[in-house]
Amino acid sequence: MEGFERKVVYFRYRGEINTRWVLELARDRALELGIGVMVVASETGRSALKALEVLRGTGIKLVVVTHYPGETRGPRGDIPIGLGRPEYAHVKRHLEENGAVIVQGTRPLGGIGRALGWNAAVPATFVDKALELFGPGTKIAIEAALMATDAGALAEGEEVVTLGGTYKGLDTALVVRTAWSGRFFTAFEVLEIVAKPRRTWTRLPEYEQEGWKGDLDQYYRPIEI
Repeated sequence: MEGFERKVVYFRYRGEINTRWVLELARDRALELGIGVMVVASETGRSALKALEVLRGTGIKLVVVTHYPGETRGPRGDIPIGLGRPEYAHVKRHLEENGAVIVQGTRPLGGIGRALGWNAAVPATFVDKALELFGPGTKIAIEAALMATDAGALAEGEEVVTLGGTYKGLDTALVVRTAWSGRFFTAFEVLEIVAKPRRTWTRLPEYEQEGWKGDLDQYYRPIEI
């Protein structure tokens, strides 16, 4: 039999607490495999800024996939999300000036069908919930790679390292072969797991759960660069 071994890191907790560690693991795997692109899902730019720092000097291209301008609920009120928002304009500019490519688009698994209700029985909902069996970070990492390919920031069939997280921050990294969202079931491949939380069960709101950890105070402070 032919095969090989690679290290997979399973985090004890979900969420933002893992951001720096998972970025370093993803960087190291990309360098090991000769992969030239890292995709990072980032709603506010905080994870993207950390990725920029971790990738400095590696030559790895950073593709940042962001949310449409909106809000998410938090412990001290709504948190603005989406790099298109005015409060994040300086973050977006800094990322682009340092070579990052910013992608904003419609989530393949959260598009117009969700206008019928977040749990509406439409095909995208079934795919969304099935991927969450592996954890929200896995779902978001896959979705970010699809969005970046649809936007032309990635070539279909390209091998990339892609990262997502649970609620805020990053906790999952995968090696994938990209595809357009319309060819998800016929061309997209998850090749390797670099890291993910060991337990993936979630109940809303995630930040109140025992298995989620991270610094949420930072999301109520302006980002200084």
